[in-house]
Amino acid sequence: MPGRHVAVFLVLLAGGLWAAGPRIAENGVAKAAIVVPDAATAVERRAAAELADGLKRVTGATFAVCPESAEPACTRLLVGATKASANLRKGKTWAFDEVLVARAPGGLVLDGHAERGPLYAVNAFLERHLGVRWWTSTEATYPHADAPVLPEADYSHTPPFKYREAYYLDAFDPLFKVRAHVNYTSLARYEIVKNRRIPADLGGDYGLYFFEGRKSAYHSFFEVLPPKTHFDAHPEWYSLVKGKRQAKQLCLTNAEMKKAFIAELLRRLRAAPDTNFIQVSQNDWHGACACDACRAVEAEEGGAHAGPLLRFVNDVAEAVEREFHEVRVDTFAYQYTRKAPAKTRPRKNVVVRLCDIECAFNRPLGELDCNKAFLADLAEWKRVAPGQLFIWDYTVDFWSSMLPHPNLPVLAPNVRAFADAGAVGVFEQGDATCAAGEFAPLKFWLLARLLWDPAQDERALVDEFLAGYYGPSAAPLLRRYLELLHGAAAKGKPMTCFHQGVADWIDAGTMLAAKELMDEAVTAAERDGGDFGARVRRERLTTDHALLVHWKEWRPWAEKHGKPWPLPEPRREAARRWLATCDAFGVIAYKETMSREPFQKYRQELIQ
Repeated sequence: MPGRHVAVFLVLLAGGLWAAGPRIAENGVAKAAIVVPDAATAVERRAAAELADGLKRVTGATFAVCPESAEPACTRLLVGATKASANLRKGKTWAFDEVLVARAPGGLVLDGHAERGPLYAVNAFLERHLGVRWWTSTEATYPHADAPVLPEADYSHTPPFKYREAYYLDAFDPLFKVRAHVNYTSLARYEIVKNRRIPADLGGDYGLYFFEGRKSAYHSFFEVLPPKTHFDAHPEWYSLVKGKRQAKQLCLTNAEMKKAFIAELLRRLRAAPDTNFIQVSQNDWHGACACDACRAVEAEEGGAHAGPLLRFVNDVAEAVEREFHEVRVDTFAYQYTRKAPAKTRPRKNVVVRLCDIECAFNRPLGELDCNKAFLADLAEWKRVAPGQLFIWDYTVDFWSSMLPHPNLPVLAPNVRAFADAGAVGVFEQGDATCAAGEFAPLKFWLLARLLWDPAQDERALVDEFLAGYYGPSAAPLLRRYLELLHGAAAKGKPMTCFHQGVADWIDAGTMLAAKELMDEAVTAAERDGGDFGARVRRERLTTDHALLVHWKEWRPWAEKHGKPWPLPEPRREAARRWLATCDAFGVIAYKETMSREPFQKYRQELIQ
């Protein structure tokens, strides 16, 4: 569906012009009641409240919420495990996070898996039938409808991924996570704004035990057995590197170390009874143990460093399971442990996070020769860990969130590749610190929908967001801007998640053409009014940043070729204006960081 038609489509859909049936409201008066089970759960009550709020915003009417036993004499919107839902299901059990929106005698059933299905069903009804869109945690569209009716078509869906997380700053808001259907909350060390867990009445979420020492849930070896506490007394617990015991990693075949590790991990779990995942994973650097025992295990495992790791993790997981039956042990297939072991398989309470950090992302994973080794590892882990594979994917440029990182055409094919591999979960690591990251609202919105249903048409989703969030006039210009950058990136050198600048994949002439399109999009968005102009101006920060970063190469090129230079001069003045715009949008970080200091230092560098 072309982007310029999306807004019209939503209004028509919200008005109920394509459907016939009982009316939900008419001219600001409710014609239906919201019904919950007599012994409604907290989730069902919250889902009903969300439905009432959404309907009021769309119709202007106030909807009563009543127990099922009240039997209201009007159309019923039945939320949760009502008798009507049970009659439809006929004893069928719910799949995990499954949802159902279906016509039933006397009304409409909105139900699903008890954990959060009723909430997801309400969201599906508001989005699919009434055209509601939650673009960000603070920005939404509620199309007005005078006389909406019940939908004629039923909707049911079970997401392929049990665990879904898109790690973006705006998704730190619990309600927005639920509306986006993501259900996992990572607490990592690079957070200036705190990532908040989803509360129980919103269905709760899944997350990893948080290690206070490193301020992270990941890379836990030294959180459990810190060298400053144990190395002097037990150097043999740590890795042998170049013939010397060093505090790099753990010696995973050392029985006494394993015993101490298990004791400490169990102690921590006893102090955190709400934990559902805990990492047992390598530190975020190299230094695997090369002692004879560890090397012997690697030899048995086809030379894979993951062999000693997974055997160790399995032993720890066995001890965890004896006391904590519901806790899953999470480990990495990351960098030197990425290759799957030949023999060992993960225990039933272990999940393996396979990370694609070495890959290039300017084309889908399957289209670049440099990604072949990762794809081979993905296929092997699919065989080794069926139903226990958790993907860690990278969708951001770690060097700067405020530079073009044109990976939109890559996101859907990669998510589908993970689904085809049978992944039980996906963590999409995006921009979690910058308030003006490159198209961050669009990327989160797209990824969340793809994690929920990878079969969706990604181009239609992008067009819908461009028109709905940035405005109908700016949308076609932004589409041309994105396609210009995507085309350049697809033809350029491999673009990793650590590219410094953009000159490896785009030339000065193409970037200047992109800048012209972005400026036109700002003008068009401002003409549409409302918040559209500000939203596009925020995106222009990344375009202007690229010109600032490559000023020394591209400014002479523009002069040589008779092209007007689009930024004010001198460079220092352009930098000052760019920083003032950053301040206007609340930017306090431009890359992954734990504090405001890197951006403060970068500010000084830019205006020198």
